[in-house]
Amino acid sequence: MRAKKHFGQNFLHNPFILERILQASAELLQGQKLIEIGVGLGDLSERLLSLSSLTTYEIDADLCSFVLQKFSSRTFTHQFELVHRDVLSIPFDMDSGAEAGQRENLKSAGWLANEPYILVSNLPYNIATRIVLNLLHDHLCEGFVVMTQKEVALKFCASAHDSDFCALSVLAQSVGEIELLFDVGAENFTPVPKVTSSVFRLRRYENAFIEKDFESMLKAAFSAPRKKLYTNLQPYLRQSSQNLLEIFGRESISTNARPHEVSTQKYHHIYNSLKGHS
Repeated sequence: MRAKKHFGQNFLHNPFILERILQASAELLQGQKLIEIGVGLGDLSERLLSLSSLTTYEIDADLCSFVLQKFSSRTFTHQFELVHRDVLSIPFDMDSGAEAGQRENLKSAGWLANEPYILVSNLPYNIATRIVLNLLHDHLCEGFVVMTQKEVALKFCASAHDSDFCALSVLAQSVGEIELLFDVGAENFTPVPKVTSSVFRLRRYENAFIEKDFESMLKAAFSAPRKKLYTNLQPYLRQSSQNLLEIFGRESISTNARPHEVSTQKYHHIYNSLKGHS
């Protein structure tokens, strides 16, 4: 089965790496539904089926046929469902996650399931960031183990003061415990990509959600990463700059600080203080 470039397909063929992903997933899974994006040649799917029932979304009809035929002669302990669909065509309002997260009883539908789930996937490079953002906003996604381009993984997993620390880092740390697990060299794929990949994992905090206005503040904060945070936040403010000076002073944040030099916790303190002044 040949990979299709327009689908961003790169098939992971190293069984050792597949087993490491499986182990990272097993440590995260606690009875939730298991979901995968991109079935590939079925190698990861087959291993995930040793843990739990699995629903896999796949955009490529040829891959769907290939894997269904491959699995037809095999017996699995858990149920396997293969859905031929582009996951980005599935309607999802990212703001609904915040709204649901503020309710005591979470009964609203999620993005990829109507019940709590864990996602495990080797994500296509070209849509990986958008998918991870959807997962962060989906209150029913209780965690994930994903492989992306290393550059993307570093942004989501960076800590304050790291050069890669950005709005994506703050969003990820706001909803869960995130960790970079390991790198995967290009030689482990067919065809061989031009970049190194990385696997990272997120375990969601209970009832964690992202407020729309908090995300808007982050967009302003990191709009010009090399400029001062104080300067970047000015267009976002609805009140005088004096209030921001007071907040920075209270949080011991220098007015010369750059966006990547301020921790996730302090971003929340800034937001809550600004909200209190509105």
